[in-house]
Amino acid sequence: MALVRTPIEVYRGLVRTRLGDELPAHLRAVTDRFSEGTFAGQSTSSHLTKLLTLFSRFMAYLDSREVANLSDLTRAVDLLDHFASTSKWWSITRKAPGLVLRPPSHDPHEFMESLAAVQLGNETLSRIAGSTEKLSQYLEEHGIAESRTKSDLCESFASVWALMSAIVSKSQGRTITSENDFEVGFDVIRVLLFYSFADDFKALTAVRTVGTNPKVHRAAGVTLAPGFERKLDSSAMARLERLHGESLSKLASMTSGAGRSILTNSLRFLAQLLAVERGFTRVDEQSYESTIAAALVAIRNVGIPPDLFQEESAVVSLFKSLKPSEDIGERISLLMRRFEGLIADSAGSREFLLQHSRLVPQLVSLLLLLASETKPKPEGGLQDPDLKRGLILLEQLLNDLGSVSSSFPQSESSRR
Repeated sequence: MALVRTPIEVYRGLVRTRLGDELPAHLRAVTDRFSEGTFAGQSTSSHLTKLLTLFSRFMAYLDSREVANLSDLTRAVDLLDHFASTSKWWSITRKAPGLVLRPPSHDPHEFMESLAAVQLGNETLSRIAGSTEKLSQYLEEHGIAESRTKSDLCESFASVWALMSAIVSKSQGRTITSENDFEVGFDVIRVLLFYSFADDFKALTAVRTVGTNPKVHRAAGVTLAPGFERKLDSSAMARLERLHGESLSKLASMTSGAGRSILTNSLRFLAQLLAVERGFTRVDEQSYESTIAAALVAIRNVGIPPDLFQEESAVVSLFKSLKPSEDIGERISLLMRRFEGLIADSAGSREFLLQHSRLVPQLVSLLLLLASETKPKPEGGLQDPDLKRGLILLEQLLNDLGSVSSSFPQSESSRR
């Protein structure tokens, strides 16, 4: 795969970008938890500060900004958590640079604390020193940074490479790093800086914020009246689903059946979300028209055309765009497991999803609907980048629900 960004562009962008005035305090709040640990001759918090500062600036650079803000730091922390809590993250390559949104396999805080027991091997130290010197020469040859800035940037990369080497080693059960650990960590950083797309980093944050949004698990407690359900099931969109839904049979098998009724499931879930936004526990039959109208406004606000629910040609095109690509089944499965863990934690009970087994499939239905409309080539099969763009839109939709909730009908009998 060709470079998405050249090294010169990235290094110049990092040099131009600075932390916003409010960011150091937030950064310390994250790293001070590791201040008692020592790693590679410095406090663990010192190395983490350099890594998070570097990637906060990188996130700002990706958004064409020269001042990193709290959102950038949040994405940097989510990236670090991805390394510290999941497995196989090192499998990304220049040909396949997309981050895989896996559920965690261990606690990231405990894992980062355990790095104090990891020793950098001599070969690792030699490679870090050599790479730092090469970076310094590269920056000087291209006139990218002044002496002090160049030194700071090189020190930051040295800490990043040291941490990544240790994370690779510890993830595989070893406490002394090898040259191969450095090579793996070095190449992952290179892929992230020069090959990965901005949506990969945004999606890491989006999946967490969606899964932990209290509106999501509260929506499971909203009852749709039988009359509301009957109207939805007899609607034009439901008829079109029944007519053309067979083309989604593969997708349905990946989403516990929810993918077959992607339109009605999406609106059903949106109705519940809107009820939560207004403090309702039930959506009555007489509220059907205004609720569906509000749901369509919410979808339109993130770029989904309302005719998608009414015109047969639009529905047929949608279903074609959702034909799964070869490896998308595993990605959807991992994403659903990630949602399950986050929602259970947010609800405060591991039993929550046993009582509300349809919640995650309905959430994924809405995600897939949003993903389908982000595709640059509608005729192509559903792919991982589509899921990530859908996640970003889903995060935006949840954040914007308050602006459309006034369309939802007031009803004393529906209030909590």
